[in-house]
Amino acid sequence: PAPPAATSSSSAAPGPSSEELKALITSIPTKRDELYACEVEWEVALSCGALEERIRPWVSKKMEEYLGEDEPTLVNFVLDKLAARTAAAEVEAEVAKVLDEEAEPFTVKLWRMLLFEIKRAKATPS
Repeated sequence: PAPPAATSSSSAAPGPSSEELKALITSIPTKRDELYACEVEWEVALSCGALEERIRPWVSKKMEEYLGEDEPTLVNFVLDKLAARTAAAEVEAEVAKVLDEEAEPFTVKLWRMLLFEIKRAKATPS
C-alpha cells in the first residue's frame, strides 16, 4: 500500500494552492504609493474574519517587536482603524506618533497583508 500522503490541503477545506497563494502575493504592490492607492474591498475584509484571525495576532507581534512589550491598546487602535475603513496613509500617520520611522514599513506590511487576506478570501470557495 502507498504511504499516507503528507499533510496536504486535500483533507482541509478547499482553498487556493500554494502556487495560487504565491501568485496572489506577487499581485500585491510593494511600493508604498501604489499599495496605498489599491482599492480595499472592505466588505470582504470585514466578513471573512481576517482582521481578528490573521491581522490582530500579526499586529500584536509587530508591536511587541517594535516597542519591546505587548501593547493591546495600540493593537486595538490599529484594528479599530481598519474596521472603520481608514485609508492606509491615515493609519500610517496615526501609528507614526508611536512608531516613528517604523510607521511606514509597518503600514506597508499591514496593507499588503490586508489585501492578501481579501484576495485569499475571494479565492476560497465558501
